[in-house]
Amino acid sequence: VLTSAGDRGCWFVSEKDYGDFEIEYEFRLGPQGNSGFAFRAPATGDPAFAGMEMQMADVRYNPQAKPSELTGGIYRAIAPTEQVYQPEQWNKVRLSVVGTKLKVEMNGKIIQDTDLATHDEEVIDHKNNIVPKIKDRPRRGRIGFQNLSRAGGQVEIRNARIKEMR
Repeated sequence: VLTSAGDRGCWFVSEKDYGDFEIEYEFRLGPQGNSGFAFRAPATGDPAFAGMEMQMADVRYNPQAKPSELTGGIYRAIAPTEQVYQPEQWNKVRLSVVGTKLKVEMNGKIIQDTDLATHDEEVIDHKNNIVPKIKDRPRRGRIGFQNLSRAGGQVEIRNARIKEMR
């Protein structure tokens, strides 16, 4: 189990770059928990905006969150089709990205099934800067898990398995 309950704003990032892959893992968040799974992120810059981040956030972290900021959303860009996150429970994720096709299954339900190349919407970061559109983001990069939780918002990850697709 990978556990983070320390300072906010840390990422646990791979040294290796991944392009097309499938990952399965389970996560559990405490109250006020905020995490994310970064993928295709460059070695520098905010993984959520330089690459992509599938958001994992307890609903109590930000009750005013936009749909794309909820668990299962591609942060600030693509909302999940439904909310299946179970607070303070183990949640199972299967995420695959092959070329421009992204599919995310959470707790047995498909919540993302999209072609990244079709997402031409403007995306704004936390400093109100326009960042690259999803369709223009890298097709290869690092993967990682984030802890951006508030006090008591522990993040736990277990049973992570990744398979590269060739």
